[in-house]
Amino acid sequence: MASVVRGRPPASSRETLADAASELFLEQGYDTTTVADITTRAGVSRSSFFNYFDGKAATFWYALDEHIAKFVEASAAPGRGESPDQAAESLASQIGASPPHTLALAIANADAMGVREELGTGRALRQASLAAALAAGSGSAPARAIAAQIVAAARATAVFAGIWQWAERGAGTTDLEAEILTALRSVDLGRLPAKNVLRVAVVGSGAIGARVIEELATGNVPGAALAGVVTRRADALTQAVGQLAAGVTDFGEDLDAAIRASDIVVECAGIAAAQSIGSRVIASGRDLLIVSIGALADPASREALTGGPGTLRLATGAIGGLDLLAAAARPGGITDGITSASLTSTKDAASLAQPWMSAQQVRELESATEPFVLFEGTVAEAVARYPGSLNVACALAHATGLWRETRVRLIADPRAERTTHEIVAAGAAGEYRFVMTNAVSEMNPTSSAVVAETVLHGIAAIAGPGATFV
Repeated sequence: MASVVRGRPPASSRETLADAASELFLEQGYDTTTVADITTRAGVSRSSFFNYFDGKAATFWYALDEHIAKFVEASAAPGRGESPDQAAESLASQIGASPPHTLALAIANADAMGVREELGTGRALRQASLAAALAAGSGSAPARAIAAQIVAAARATAVFAGIWQWAERGAGTTDLEAEILTALRSVDLGRLPAKNVLRVAVVGSGAIGARVIEELATGNVPGAALAGVVTRRADALTQAVGQLAAGVTDFGEDLDAAIRASDIVVECAGIAAAQSIGSRVIASGRDLLIVSIGALADPASREALTGGPGTLRLATGAIGGLDLLAAAARPGGITDGITSASLTSTKDAASLAQPWMSAQQVRELESATEPFVLFEGTVAEAVARYPGSLNVACALAHATGLWRETRVRLIADPRAERTTHEIVAAGAAGEYRFVMTNAVSEMNPTSSAVVAETVLHGIAAIAGPGATFV
């Protein structure tokens, strides 16, 4: 099976031959192309060709064969610390770092090149080799050997399925490592703990994060378990949940470790965190549940967070009615279903002070005696100026699709003991008005207490069977 049969000649010459072979396969077909044709096109001798490859097919298999050969060698080494599951993910990382582009070209142009049969045969041989290496590294007792072989075969199939998916979508248009990891996660055996418990990693341990961490750590969310927490300070977890921290995995700032250990990552750390870590989670193929929907206000971030292969899930936060508005505004549904939308939020004046405000502006908020309009503008402006207070504006814009048209107004009320959000929307589908008055979080006056509960409700809905609104 190995493509490179002796030595390691310069990569540039090898790649020149591989590129020449691919060109000829496209021009005149695999069967009619000879080794002599390839060497003539590349400008090297026939003997030079066989210093690199053992045949024509090796010109598109060689890069992947090197990855598999290294993996097989490593799997045979004594004392390897990785589980087969971790080993498969490590292989995904290695392949993703150096993608097999000639193989991708062959997969994408299999009929034009006439290599479909060779791809099928070659894939079967290589999957079997990889499966054997994965099974050998499982360390299973003889009684479980058959199960280990079955799981290993499934993982090997997933690796190749991810490569094929990446190539058929157009090499370079998606992340190869993420495609393989997504395929590997479809292999439930060996990936999910007993009883299919949803493993949740939480990013952030502030007012919302602390509540989510506490409920997961104490087993109060059926079907879900806390995989660990991503924090920025060594004492953050202890400050958030006290003695519970002793039994919780603290990933520190190692987001990659949190992704590997979880089935879904939950963001509770603010807009900047949702934007910076969110794209990495989504690109890895993991699902992401975000509280800071304000991250979607930036078009580039919105594209990165919704582009897959992972699935972005949004916490409803402090407002409701979004499911109805999203249905009314559904593309392809009722023509002009929702054409206008507005949000008016009323909050305690003193809680609305921002770092960018002058001392005079802060004093005006703190000394106000009557409600007044503090801000009026677009969703993007609202989130930029009041990121901790107007995330809900993005939730409304996302539900209706009216990112530019939605109007946002923020009222500072010195007598407000609770936070009020009023949504008004209209269109051919109907006229809608929702008013929500929420208790303020004791730990964070800029947020409503119900926000953490919407996150926990969302996790529970994902984790297990039951009846829930979608």
